[in-house]
Amino acid sequence: MHVDAAVLAAFVEANPGVMPDAVAERLGVSVRTVRTYVHQANNAMEGFAAIELSRKNGYRLQVSDPEAYATWSADARSEDAAMPQTPSERASYLLNDLLMRTDWVTLEDLCDVLFVSRSTASSDLKRVQKVLESYGLTLEKRPHYGIRVSGSEMARRLCLANLIMKAIDERATVEEGGVEAELEALLADRKASEGGEDPAHNPALEAISRCVEQVSREEDFQINAVAYQNLLVHIAVALVRIQENCYVPMETEQLEQMKGRREYRVAERIAEAIGRETGVTLPEEEIAYIAIHLAGKRTVLPDPGDSDGEGLVISDEVWGVVSEMLERVWRAFRFDFRNDLELRMNLARHIVPLAVRLRYHMNLKNPLLEDIKVRYALAYSMAIDAATVLTETYGSGLSDDETGYIALSFALALERQKTSVAKKNILVVCASGAGSARLLEYRCRREFGQYVDKIMTCDILKLDTFDFSQVDYVFTTVPIEKKLPVPIREVTYFLDTEDVLEVRELLNGEGAVSGLPPYFKRSLFFPHMAQRTKQEVLDFLLDQVCAAEEMPDNFRELVWKREGVVSTSFGNNVAMPHPLEAVSASTFVCVGLLDHPVVWDGNGSTVQAVFLMAFAPERNGSLHRFLNAFAEVLMDKEAIAELVKYQSWETLSAVVGGALTHELGEGAPADPAVSAEVPLTDS
Repeated sequence: MHVDAAVLAAFVEANPGVMPDAVAERLGVSVRTVRTYVHQANNAMEGFAAIELSRKNGYRLQVSDPEAYATWSADARSEDAAMPQTPSERASYLLNDLLMRTDWVTLEDLCDVLFVSRSTASSDLKRVQKVLESYGLTLEKRPHYGIRVSGSEMARRLCLANLIMKAIDERATVEEGGVEAELEALLADRKASEGGEDPAHNPALEAISRCVEQVSREEDFQINAVAYQNLLVHIAVALVRIQENCYVPMETEQLEQMKGRREYRVAERIAEAIGRETGVTLPEEEIAYIAIHLAGKRTVLPDPGDSDGEGLVISDEVWGVVSEMLERVWRAFRFDFRNDLELRMNLARHIVPLAVRLRYHMNLKNPLLEDIKVRYALAYSMAIDAATVLTETYGSGLSDDETGYIALSFALALERQKTSVAKKNILVVCASGAGSARLLEYRCRREFGQYVDKIMTCDILKLDTFDFSQVDYVFTTVPIEKKLPVPIREVTYFLDTEDVLEVRELLNGEGAVSGLPPYFKRSLFFPHMAQRTKQEVLDFLLDQVCAAEEMPDNFRELVWKREGVVSTSFGNNVAMPHPLEAVSASTFVCVGLLDHPVVWDGNGSTVQAVFLMAFAPERNGSLHRFLNAFAEVLMDKEAIAELVKYQSWETLSAVVGGALTHELGEGAPADPAVSAEVPLTDS
């Protein structure tokens, strides 16, 4: 087995401080083999660069001659570009090869092609099997024959098409209108490996593009650029398979259902046009196959000329799925969107075509994905949790791209909430009787009516038994010595002008933020953690939380169960684990900072800053504003890099507190619990 020295050097350069075991896990080899690769790479880079290992700081690339290193790296990687290097690359190569084959192939033949050992090839095939299973395909093995892919033709095509789209994405060479050339090269690679001629030659691909464009224009059927490329790939793969006498079977009932849809009529015209251009006749089943892809082309945002989802029927099933998605977000984040009709409709309209894509394992690329993750980090995190309902319902996990579209709906809902000031519930406390309390209540209602929902009154002697779960602030005319779970504002009976201005500023959320919000505790801050695996990191933080706070017995289980559904790492070297639902007695953030990155998910994403969140079941508007701003802080590369570098409580306070000041201070409501300008008693 061989790993390209330039690839290894680039990986270490991109992940300074990565430990040998993390590299071994990423490459799918032993730590001893990693040392061999490093030795080989250093020999190749002698004189201008070297990979150095420190017990404390891990691997780091030291470059003495940047120009020579850049030249060598470019030359070395271009020479070995065609040969898959990592387990992931080899698995993709094997998938492409096996999916395009109709015959058997022996393990020995595959080993010879990839220049790997039998044990390495067997390990790679386990990855292949996992991917195939997600499409309902299996890797069939027979003594003296070898292996081959077994399963439905539709599943085989979908898997192959998705691999091609992924390869197009990774090459990042496709310019607008240039997908035909890239697809031609990819299909040619697959056919060339079998020793045959390329059936997907450029004229055929150009013909497909012309046919789809002409018919969609004449039928006024809108197809966005991403869906257009996806459709070209699927039709091209279909033509290749048809030329090998491999057709998609379809039950009569399903075929008749598709015939009644507008998408089938459009697909029929596309098939007729392709037949005239290429001479390949598509039977009804193949026309229905194209129609299925057209039916899954909508996204959360209506297409131009689409009459806002005209003809889209939202079934009881879809409505129920949306309800469960909103319920799951409520349980996990305590954001209540359950009565947000606009969000419900946006999600329902999106899920109708999404259900088609999930049932048939179709992927729709999202060109805005990276922007969505950065700009709407909280919405994306909500979408990840909500997407688990879709996985359970339709039996197929959502890709990051599809999750991004769901996140847009939640981002829109969060933005709508920001445009209006959330009304607060106030408790008025007086010492001289109900009459004076009522007078102060009346004055508050008159001065701050647009900011206030409920105003409750209470005698100071009854504070011990009062339920504060629905209270945002306490206004009191007498000093309160005991600790309360909400901010306290001392005012005069008659609210003088200064009182009115300060309280209005408080309720409107215009107070400046200073320092860390109360959700952070020094006792739950753990810098310079030496743990080397995700299991060790999360178990340590959970142990500390359960020892320091009164946590329910199932808290640990709910955190691990949430992590098992979808990884909570969302880029920028950060992970935000949290339980499936809010079960903590209080809301807090446990911070763990690692000396070395650890691999956090199956994609090899590394994490060095972990923010374990616990949410209290009660509803809290201040928490909502904090989460909105904090999610954006987690995606701030400079802030997280500084925090990881210095790993001190002061740095956390300066970086996170400062960033929250910026985020909450520019038009967004601030967290009143940490306001510096409004004179609140520290309760």
